[in-house]
Amino acid sequence: RRVLFRSMVVENPVLAQDMITRFASILRYNLQRDLNHTVPLASEVEVVSDYLALESIRFEDRLRVELTIDADAAHAAIPPMLLQTLVENGLKHGIAHLPAGGDLRIRARVEQGVLLLEVENTGQLTEPKPGGTHMGLANARERLRILYGSRAALELTNGDGRVVARVRIPNPL
Repeated sequence: RRVLFRSMVVENPVLAQDMITRFASILRYNLQRDLNHTVPLASEVEVVSDYLALESIRFEDRLRVELTIDADAAHAAIPPMLLQTLVENGLKHGIAHLPAGGDLRIRARVEQGVLLLEVENTGQLTEPKPGGTHMGLANARERLRILYGSRAALELTNGDGRVVARVRIPNPL
């Protein structure tokens, strides 16, 4: 990836400047996130959009993204880096392994006082690879447990060539 960005500085300086700005935004967000137990979903969507813009350089036309965030869900409080973790997981374990790439859909809405957050990607659940840490989802589940107890959940489902990560967070507003 480093070589890709380096060559971009010469080949396309305007795009390189945009990517550097997005990368800096992600770093700033990561440095500030430890100050808060929760952040508005809109903040997460913003940093994830920067991340996906960077990844779109790597995936080119192999990555298609669709965001559907209801207005009330945008204000919902979630643990920092929760959405980022789910998106990275979908890219790393799903779309990156597919020669034709795939779709990544991010949806959020509030129903009956519960935030429903979904990250859906092309691919399918497989057996864990030897040596894999599986830390991303385990950490996300633990943060949800600490903040909300058994009232929150993170589930993965698999079907029709798609994997969906679903998060339920109570009283998010």
